[in-house]
Amino acid sequence: MNSRVMPLAALLLLPDAMLAQDSSLKVSATPFRRGQWAAQFQAGTAFGSLGFIKFRSPTRALVLDLRVNGGHSESLRSDSSGAMQFTTLSSLANVQARFGWRRYGGDGNGAKVVSNYTLGVLAGFNHSVAAGFGDRFDSNGWSAGVFGDVGGTYLLTSQFGIGALASAALTYENDVGKSSSGSKSRQWFLGGSAISASLVATVFF
Repeated sequence: MNSRVMPLAALLLLPDAMLAQDSSLKVSATPFRRGQWAAQFQAGTAFGSLGFIKFRSPTRALVLDLRVNGGHSESLRSDSSGAMQFTTLSSLANVQARFGWRRYGGDGNGAKVVSNYTLGVLAGFNHSVAAGFGDRFDSNGWSAGVFGDVGGTYLLTSQFGIGALASAALTYENDVGKSSSGSKSRQWFLGGSAISASLVATVFF
C-alpha cells in the first residue's frame, strides 16, 4: 500500500476505534433520564444567563444558553447659572446565544454530585451609542465562535442543584459604526476570552 495512503486510512479508522473502546468502558451513571428538562441560571462577575437543558440520555444533553448584558451612563455638569446640562452619554447592549452538547458524570443513580463539560457554538449581537459635544456615534455588530465549559453540581434535592461553572470562548466579532456627522467605521476582532467562573443554580423537571 502507498505510504501516503496508510496514514490517511489510520485517521479514518481512528474514530471508530475510539468509539468501540469507549463503549467497552462503564459509563458513570447519573440520576437523570432521557427526555428530562432542566433550567439553568448563572450569575458571574461579568454576566448573567438563563439556559435550557434537554437530556438525550442519563449522561448526555443539549444546552441552549441565553446571555444578556448592558449598561447606560450619562454625564452632567452645571453652567454659570447653576443649571445642569448634558455633556456625554454612553449606552451598550449585548445579546448572545450558546448551543452545545453536554456530558454528565456521576457515581450512581443516587449521586449527589455530578460533573459536566460542554462544547458548542455561539452567536451574538451588540449595539452601542456614544454621544457628546454635538456628535453621536452608533455602532452595531455581530459575533460568532466556539466555547467550552466544565463544572459540577451538588443536588440538594432531585429537582434542584447548585454548583459552579468555568467557561472559555474563541470569538470573531465584526462592528460597523456611523456618526451623526456622516463618517463611518468598520472593525473586526478575533480573540479568546479568559476562563471565567460563575455560580449556577439548576432546576430539573
